[in-house]
Amino acid sequence: MARRTVSAMADIICDRVDKSRNDTTFHNFAQDMLNLSLQEIIAEVPWARWIRDEDTITTTASQQYVTLPSDMDIDSFVSMRDETTDRVVRRITPQEADLIDPGRDMTGDEILWWFQRVGTEDRIYFLYQPDSADTLTLMFGNLVDDTAAGSTMPIPAKYESILMDGALAKVWERVDPDAGIIQLYEQRFRDGIQNRIKRDANLSPGGSEVIASHRPRQVMGVEGASFPSNFDVRP
Repeated sequence: MARRTVSAMADIICDRVDKSRNDTTFHNFAQDMLNLSLQEIIAEVPWARWIRDEDTITTTASQQYVTLPSDMDIDSFVSMRDETTDRVVRRITPQEADLIDPGRDMTGDEILWWFQRVGTEDRIYFLYQPDSADTLTLMFGNLVDDTAAGSTMPIPAKYESILMDGALAKVWERVDPDAGIIQLYEQRFRDGIQNRIKRDANLSPGGSEVIASHRPRQVMGVEGASFPSNFDVRP
């Protein structure tokens, strides 16, 4: 099944609540509720494959950090690697970085990284501090903007009914706040996220895809052995 545009989905919502498709104000409201429901789904399942993307960053010699790509959702980070040297850069926490190099004066290839916000800027910091310009490849979940009326949403067509349930619950709150059907649509929306979208996102077909099932749990640092064997992290 081909994905519908946001406008076409809003047409269906207008039909479901017995509103004219030509009511521009209501039609735009329905589109807004579709976009809002999409953001709710992404917030619940930020590791879904259909929002995954890949990009590169280039480090600067003698600079500890790079600025986070504007479309990257740090909470759905997957991996960072140097394809030139076949090296994986592992994620740690700022506290772990303090244990290893509190003076931030160790230089060399980037082997560890952590996220830190400084002022209004989101940054990725490295250990070691880069001693040359290196290109690193990142895999991550996208920050998704609202979809325009004539465009299709990034969500696969098989989940459109779930998205519609979420939007219909919100639309009915405007049409008739006391309507009992609101709870029905809301429950179907939550069940669809839990039992279909999350289930599918957690499936691990093997190989490099295995990491997809536990990305959100990496927010506080990697699990297991985070450091190379020659590091002594004891205080």
